[in-house]
Amino acid sequence: LATFYSRLHACLKAMESTSGFGNAGGPAGQMGSSGDVFTNTGLTDQMTSAMVGHFAREITHGSLNLWPQLVQTAKSYFDVTHGYVLRKVLWQMLPLPGEKPKSTDGEINAAEDWTRRVYQGLEVQIEVPDAYIPTMGFITYVILYCLVQGLQEKFAPDMLSSMLTLCLVVLVLETAAAKAALYVAGSPEAPVVDLVVLFGYKYLHLSVQLLVGLVIGGGWRPTGIFYKLFSLGMVVNCGVALWQVLHRLPRFHPVASGQDCKTELHQIVIKALPALQALVYWWLLPAWASQPALPAMESGITTTILKAAAAAANGTGT
Repeated sequence: LATFYSRLHACLKAMESTSGFGNAGGPAGQMGSSGDVFTNTGLTDQMTSAMVGHFAREITHGSLNLWPQLVQTAKSYFDVTHGYVLRKVLWQMLPLPGEKPKSTDGEINAAEDWTRRVYQGLEVQIEVPDAYIPTMGFITYVILYCLVQGLQEKFAPDMLSSMLTLCLVVLVLETAAAKAALYVAGSPEAPVVDLVVLFGYKYLHLSVQLLVGLVIGGGWRPTGIFYKLFSLGMVVNCGVALWQVLHRLPRFHPVASGQDCKTELHQIVIKALPALQALVYWWLLPAWASQPALPAMESGITTTILKAAAAAANGTGT
């Protein structure tokens, strides 16, 4: 930065010296008086130096302050272990209320359980969002969605980028709506990054449902009562997990009240957001195509073979 600013200063001075200012004996001799003013007082040099110095301080100060904050924030959301990821995935599939860590539990006690998440020496509640699982779920969902379309011969080269864009736009709109709703409900300090991560957990549920649908249907529309009940359970668990987080974490509560004395509007908001999540979840599911029926000729051949096998079996039996 210092080299850049010094070169910029030198260029400005060179432009000033070659522009005719300060040269009373120039070809026309008309700019001598105003050039003398700038040269004698040094206003141009002082203004340029002040401008360059101001920009240098602003950029340097902003960069040094912003980068450590970004690194620290990313570390707090991605600092997870394999055991915690397994535990959090199971909790997302069945979001039962978790136990709050005791105030005496520290890094040594929490490390005894390999499924616990520890950050800065303290155990973290299971409801506290992380960014690792939503990120992996997001990528897996986009890939599985394109795979389903490919098995149905509907895949196009631009489908991958269009799905990524669609999912990101949906995530931004959901986060903006949730932030506005919580602000009106008395929770203006609700972290935006937490909301982005929370609404990203639905891609984990979507990925699991797509995997089960591919196993059952082989790329076509899954059928059967088991898959319907499983789909309903995934939608419900996705909404309940979001409600558990909004209900239990103080960072999403009204500023002037605790967990046991929330406002009525806040209660409505934390119930409406999971319902919105469930609707978006259902909308993001792919349109499974029905498996094509066998042609008439193939079905006739199959019927003939079955009849011949039955007749042979009856003849053998007699």
